[in-house]
Amino acid sequence: MNTYSVTELRQKTSAIIKAALEKGYVHIIQNSKAKVAVVDSDYLTTLQEAYEDYLDHQVIKNRRDEPTITLEEYLKKDTIKP
Repeated sequence: MNTYSVTELRQKTSAIIKAALEKGYVHIIQNSKAKVAVVDSDYLTTLQEAYEDYLDHQVIKNRRDEPTITLEEYLKKDTIKP
């Protein structure tokens, strides 16, 4: 199983770290609820990159529906004049 109590974490830290490395992560339970996870650092990096990709996709998706203007219209409108 991928869950350990806080007491087990204190007593079996090395074994729990080994389990996290093998499985990618383990949950730490406190008061019968999952409180935190011990996560393999490579797995965490992969999750962070996937989340950043998801956020980038959301920005692109939102911007896709914005009205557009041509470069010529932009230059006429926003030209800095001395």
